[in-house]
Amino acid sequence: MANEKISVVDGIKKTNIPYGRLGSSGLQVSRICLGMMTFGDTKWREWILNEEQSRPIIKRALELGIYFFDTADVYSFSVCEEITERALNDFAIREEIVVATKVFRTMSDGPNQKVLSRKHIFDACDASLKRLNMDYIDLYQIHRWDYETPIEETMEALHDLVKSGKVRCIGASTGNRTKADIEKQEKEKKSEQSETAMKRAQSVKPTQIALAWLLAKRGVNAPIIRASKMYQLEEAVEATKISLNAEEINTLEELYTPHQILGHF
Repeated sequence: MANEKISVVDGIKKTNIPYGRLGSSGLQVSRICLGMMTFGDTKWREWILNEEQSRPIIKRALELGIYFFDTADVYSFSVCEEITERALNDFAIREEIVVATKVFRTMSDGPNQKVLSRKHIFDACDASLKRLNMDYIDLYQIHRWDYETPIEETMEALHDLVKSGKVRCIGASTGNRTKADIEKQEKEKKSEQSETAMKRAQSVKPTQIALAWLLAKRGVNAPIIRASKMYQLEEAVEATKISLNAEEINTLEELYTPHQILGHF
C-alpha cells in the first residue's frame, strides 16, 4: 500500500509555523530547517540514526509544516541523500518542499572528485540529483571555501547549473562573509542567573530560547536543527512562536564576548 502524501499546507495551518524568504532569493522556506546529517549510516558516525529510525522523524517534520531539508553528498558517504530521497518521495509533495544539498568533499579516489573545480561541481550535482531522484535541487551550496580553485571558475559553474535548470538557487555553507582569520574560540562563561530568570519568565527550555534568539537576528532565515527525537521537532516549532523583546535579547547577550568564527573555511 502506497504511503499517503503529506500536505505541507495542512501542516502550516495546523501549527502556524512561519515561513519567509531565503536570503535575497524569492524562495520561501519554513523558518525551521531539518538538518539531515543525523540520518544515514553508523559506519560514518556512531550517533547516526538508520533509515528505519529516521523515517518517522522526517514524516513528523512534514506534518508540523517543516518543509525545508538540508543534506550533503558527503553525509554518511552519500547514504544520507539516499535516505532523504526515499522518505521525501514516500511522504512529501515535491513542489511543496525545499531541498538543499552541498558540494566540496572528496567523493572518490579520482583526482578531480573533490573541492570546487568546474568538473567536480558538475559531476557532484549530477550524482546528487541521481541519489535524490529529483529533476532539480532547490538550493545547491558550496560546503567549504576552496582556497585553490579560482572563485570565478566556481561561481560560473554554479551559475551554469542554475541556467541549465538543475539548480534553482545557490549558496554557501559553513562560511564567513568577511573571511576573517580563524583561531580557536575560548569557552564562554554564561550567566546562569540570567538564563534561569529568562527560562522562568518564558516557561520554555534553553534550547527554545536559543532558537528564538537566532530567529530574532537579522539575516537568519531558517536555523538548521538536528533531531533524533520527535519532541525536538515539536519544541523547535514552538520556539518560532516565542518573541523576545529587546531587554531579553540584551540579557542573553550582555556577558557574551564576540570571537572570531570557529569552523571550516
